[in-house]
Amino acid sequence: MNDALQRWRPAPGAWDRAAAAHLLGRAGFGGTPAEVEAALASGFEATLAGLFEERAPDAALARGAEKLLAGGDIDVLAGLWMARILSGAAPLRERMTLVWHGHFATSWDKVSEVRMMNAQNELFRQHALGDFRVLLHAVARDPAMLRWLDGDDNVKGSPNENFARELMELFALGLGAYSESDVKESARAFTGWGTEGMSFALRPRRHDAGPKTVLGQTGNLDGDAVVDIVLAQPACSRWIARRLLTELALPEPPPDAVEALAQVLTDSGWSLRAAVEAILASELFFSPAARRARIAGPVELVARSVRQLGVRFSPRLAAAAAARMGQTLFRPPSVKGWEGGKAWIHVGAWIARQDFLSSLAADHLGRDGDARTDLTRVRERPASNAAAAEMALTQLLPGLEDERFAGIVRAAAEKCGTADDALRLCAALVMTSPEYQLV
Repeated sequence: MNDALQRWRPAPGAWDRAAAAHLLGRAGFGGTPAEVEAALASGFEATLAGLFEERAPDAALARGAEKLLAGGDIDVLAGLWMARILSGAAPLRERMTLVWHGHFATSWDKVSEVRMMNAQNELFRQHALGDFRVLLHAVARDPAMLRWLDGDDNVKGSPNENFARELMELFALGLGAYSESDVKESARAFTGWGTEGMSFALRPRRHDAGPKTVLGQTGNLDGDAVVDIVLAQPACSRWIARRLLTELALPEPPPDAVEALAQVLTDSGWSLRAAVEAILASELFFSPAARRARIAGPVELVARSVRQLGVRFSPRLAAAAAARMGQTLFRPPSVKGWEGGKAWIHVGAWIARQDFLSSLAADHLGRDGDARTDLTRVRERPASNAAAAEMALTQLLPGLEDERFAGIVRAAAEKCGTADDALRLCAALVMTSPEYQLV
């Protein structure tokens, strides 16, 4: 393995609550206090291996989904996905499903068919940690993607370039790795690829069977041949490596790490599992530069908060809360997906974040119904105001080194009438802090 992705071998004491929370937060949607404690007890290697082991899916949820989706309500589908996320049954797979949803961004606003969007979501879930070559070929034939990028309008004599362009620019290569001619010739190769009802359809009479030249390869190329040519470009493994490192490690991954991960992808036969494991097991991933280096996206933030606090919360309302913060599942703003990073933080989104997080903390031992928060669900009720402050700091921001902020939280706790009041206030202070927005 290239030194840029050297495997982390924690020194005594390095596998602590902060490290465990960091791994569970990036490889999923945060760990409950019980899950963090279990990770500490199990050790790093066992915890990492456990992320690739999954509990069986909830059969009742799957049966219920079929009936609910028949109504054609996209908000129901968003709620069903959020239910999977909040369950914690397969955190890494759901995390990667969200990554591919943003990478191969497709919106219900144009597709307008819930069953197509659900099928695409299942496609991402199935191949989330599989062979990227298989995933890319499957995306090219996916009915939701074909409708989103006008596959039915791509016919011999009048090729539509939308999918061919995004395949190269956004999905697999990046700007500078192809020419306009490559896009035009690729569009010809994909002519005749469209939909029939809910399924992929290949219409030979609409396909341009003439010779084409794409990225230096000439022949009677069809869409599958173009995908294979794209996958063979060195730029492709680098593009996907950068995307994975940006999502899981740090916003600006060093070039040598990108090259090292690209090599992992090609050496492993495009195994996404091998690439993801290489990232999560690396010294780079656990380095100080990678800790709290990313601004949590709304879905991440909502799910992490609900799970950390042990909130009983309606998945559909959780999805709606993320939407108010700027991330509506199944409705990315464009084919580029969500910009992420600092774009998550603007006035409206910040207010929505503050309102949601402060209300979760304020509901400690409060209302029933859609939500009920019990900040002591995993641990005993704090015996004092000071203990309440420490509980909020250590459970919600493990490893925080800002003693000034910690001092503010402790001082606020001392002014409260009861330990429960202190826990409520301290949790609100921690969760609405800038530090809590980072993962």
